[in-house]
Amino acid sequence: MKKTIAIIEKGILFSLIPAVFTLLGSSSILDKLQQIGIIGTAVPIQGLKDLCSLLGILFTFTLLTTNLIIHEMEEGKYRRQSQQLIKYNKDILVNTLSDCLGKEYCNIDIRIFVPYKTIWWRICHLLRHDRPLMFSIKNIDGLAEAGMTNNLKFCVEPESKKQGLVGECYHKRKIIYDDNLQETNDTEYNLTDYQKNKTNDLKFIIVCPIFSQNRDIAAIVAFDSKHEIKVNGNNDKFINAILNYTQQMYEYVPELFKGEGGLIW
Repeated sequence: MKKTIAIIEKGILFSLIPAVFTLLGSSSILDKLQQIGIIGTAVPIQGLKDLCSLLGILFTFTLLTTNLIIHEMEEGKYRRQSQQLIKYNKDILVNTLSDCLGKEYCNIDIRIFVPYKTIWWRICHLLRHDRPLMFSIKNIDGLAEAGMTNNLKFCVEPESKKQGLVGECYHKRKIIYDDNLQETNDTEYNLTDYQKNKTNDLKFIIVCPIFSQNRDIAAIVAFDSKHEIKVNGNNDKFINAILNYTQQMYEYVPELFKGEGGLIW
């Protein structure tokens, strides 16, 4: 509460200073002060007004610029700290998963897929005109190396056009995996050549749905690797570690799961 009050006081003060100088430069206040003797008759009032107007402009520019610079520096510091924390938690998870698999280390990338809803898609949806729903990839620093996967999207609706493990996960509404992706990626997931080229170096993937409060799928988190990983379907510790990690990430860092979209495409 004290911090909020301090921010409000600072905002009022920063706005008030240039406003006062601007008021003095554009009103008759200085004239009246000279008439009642507070300002000496030798003081050129018009020159003083011009000076106040100039100071008002300078203070507005200086304070706004300073505030913007400070804000950007604080935001940059927060982003760096956030990325370090995200990477640290990912490393803990990867070490846990490696232990579950009996491996020394597994090189795993974690990618987030969110709904890609353009303005045109939203208009069609409101008018009850069915449009394919795509989920778009988000490669977050600290979670994944983008590689060739930037701009990758998979169709999840309608079901007849679903693509990839992302589409499968969306409709089955549960965690699923493929540990033979090099063999199945080209034939089993209704992928375009573009999507195949973007994912042809992957050998393993496990995808986990993220549910919103109203039980809609808000996002899908994919854990993939370019190295061979074999998962025992009865490995509850492995599955639970992924489920707990994704749910906690959604609860504590929800900004990572914001949807995307453009105007038409």
